[in-house]
Amino acid sequence: MEPYQINVSGMPLMVFPLNDGTYRICSEEAGESLADLYPEITAAGIYWNGFGQISAALAEQIGHSIYAHEI
Repeated sequence: MEPYQINVSGMPLMVFPLNDGTYRICSEEAGESLADLYPEITAAGIYWNGFGQISAALAEQIGHSIYAHEI
């Protein structure tokens, strides 16, 4: 899948889907990687986790934007 742009809380971000099911999130303005996120699917719903320099709340917001873009 090709990279695409999302806007979360006024921040333009680039999303790079990776082959292992994770998503690399980069700041479009600074051009640096902020986090790698992955969806965790449970009976209660989809939760977004990851590694990087963003809060869990921001990871969830980004994850919801990714999900909305891909459905």
